[in-house]
Amino acid sequence: MGMKFTEFKDQAKKILNIDLDGYKLDRVERRTKSLMRRYQVKDYEQCIELIKNDGEFKDAYLNHFTINTSEFFRNPENFEFLQSDVLPKLFEQKKKIKIWSAPCSNGSEPYTLGIILKEMGIDNSRFEIYATDLDHTILAEAKKAQYKENSLKNVSDSLLKKYFRESADEKTFGLKPTIKSLVKFEQKDLINSRFSNNWDLILSRNFFIYLTKDMKDTLIKKFTAALNSGGYFFLGNTEYIFSPEQYNLQKIFQSFYLYEE
Repeated sequence: MGMKFTEFKDQAKKILNIDLDGYKLDRVERRTKSLMRRYQVKDYEQCIELIKNDGEFKDAYLNHFTINTSEFFRNPENFEFLQSDVLPKLFEQKKKIKIWSAPCSNGSEPYTLGIILKEMGIDNSRFEIYATDLDHTILAEAKKAQYKENSLKNVSDSLLKKYFRESADEKTFGLKPTIKSLVKFEQKDLINSRFSNNWDLILSRNFFIYLTKDMKDTLIKKFTAALNSGGYFFLGNTEYIFSPEQYNLQKIFQSFYLYEE
């Protein structure tokens, strides 16, 4: 009798050193089978052997498993609120703010923040933008900052001209160094790693939808513990925190929550 998926998951979890139990089981199984079809892997036993002994396949599994879809100014009304309300309030209260995008995927979200801060005329010395993701391959892409048109559909022509350079083959747009230099990238496993403190704005957009209820609860507690009082937690449009007051959060606009101790 062949290996069942639950046994595969438990073995893969130990080899990869990530908590697969924190993610919704059907999603882990679906993405595992998708990768197995792509590489013509016949069963879970062979898949485990490849994860264990083939570094290239192990990386491919991790990369396929993580969430790598993002775009600039995703859900524009949220970023309008960020620019018109959230950021001005933070800069009124503090000389310097710390922002964390987690997970950051291809970098379009933290770079969007950089563009907004430039457009607001905020001096670079007044903010820090950090961006983390589990997937080292997508982090390498984020650092290159080369984007296709589908990632830029919400970027106005004026901002596109101001902050991007079109490639010679006209297939991609490269972000200019003035914005690239504003973001510091780092690999981080959000489920297993400890978080640093004193963040004023944390963006964790379209990540919670893949997590179990218990893991979502654990991560909300980790994120809020890392926020300064008066800081903001920014989620994706389809993500909700039920009874936010239990985490000392107050919903203020669509996907924005204010944290107050």
